[in-house]
Amino acid sequence: MSNHSFTSILVRAMPGRYSEVKKRRSSTISEQLWNLFGGNYRHNCLSWHHSARNPVIPASGDTWRSVWVANPDVLTFNGKQLLYYRGNGIMPGTDGQRHDRLGVAEIVGLTRDTISLRDLNGGEPIVDVGGPDEFDGKDVLDPSAVEFGGRVFVYYSAVGAGPDCVGLAVSDDGVNFAKVGNIMEGRAPAAIVKDGFVYMIYQLLQNNGYRLYLARSRDGIHFEQVSEQSIFEGTPGNWDALSIVTARLTKDGDSFYMMYGGSSYLADEPDFFGLARSTDLLHWEPHPGNPIFGCGAMGEEDGGAIWFPALLETESEFVILYEGSRGKYSWDISSQICMSSIPKQSAGM
Repeated sequence: MSNHSFTSILVRAMPGRYSEVKKRRSSTISEQLWNLFGGNYRHNCLSWHHSARNPVIPASGDTWRSVWVANPDVLTFNGKQLLYYRGNGIMPGTDGQRHDRLGVAEIVGLTRDTISLRDLNGGEPIVDVGGPDEFDGKDVLDPSAVEFGGRVFVYYSAVGAGPDCVGLAVSDDGVNFAKVGNIMEGRAPAAIVKDGFVYMIYQLLQNNGYRLYLARSRDGIHFEQVSEQSIFEGTPGNWDALSIVTARLTKDGDSFYMMYGGSSYLADEPDFFGLARSTDLLHWEPHPGNPIFGCGAMGEEDGGAIWFPALLETESEFVILYEGSRGKYSWDISSQICMSSIPKQSAGM
């Protein structure tokens, strides 16, 4: 696959039908999705169709996204459905080392098994690593994009000098970004706008596992903690007992919905996704049928671990894009973007 461009390797889908769905709906997740699932987690997880074409967005080319493509996040801006993602590889003319960088593409077609993209920014990174002594000098990853004040704010995990933190880059058009800098300590941001504030859920390591915390900002740059305590953590003895990671947020009416990864055995290698809802982003109600989604079969492209569930929909299905790996960190990490779908009229009830 290394000889193909990012766009050409994707299977052609049905852009006309997808455009109609984008115009008709006002949110990507709703109470309808919540109500699809009953109280039996096995039935819920088995209700999903894992695409036979996974990974639907594989690593490609021979430079910055030749090794991994991961961390999908979706934002509608100026009438376009934009996919922000992480690539990993070596760029010519740089330090010769592999780094994580951020890119963007437009989603132009979607079915239950395929996605079609159009490269933006010439297929080049939109946010690159900084210098060796900077806060993001090693990796920039985990993008979370939000429209705020008519511009696109992309928050991201930054790895470099000092502790891991959340960085920020801002764009007028969703494609050309300028870095703002180090915003706060934390990783894997999930941002959403509420009552004129940018709210951010992010993860911090505690007792060998991650828990979720909440901060907010009136200008999108300077954040204050909403609570000193974690707002969401796993249940002892359960599927998410050790760690909660890589949340994604959506809003529907007066409610907020969160999909997230959970693990009972390692800090950052989730087997399942859970679903929760809230009216204030501070107090969360987990779905009684959690987990509602699980890894694919052993040996499949998403059979080892899964992260970052980004929700979309077609006319008849809810669709998730997510980072999947066929193996584990210890022996075959292979992060690429996978897809699964579930019919809107039948699931785990």
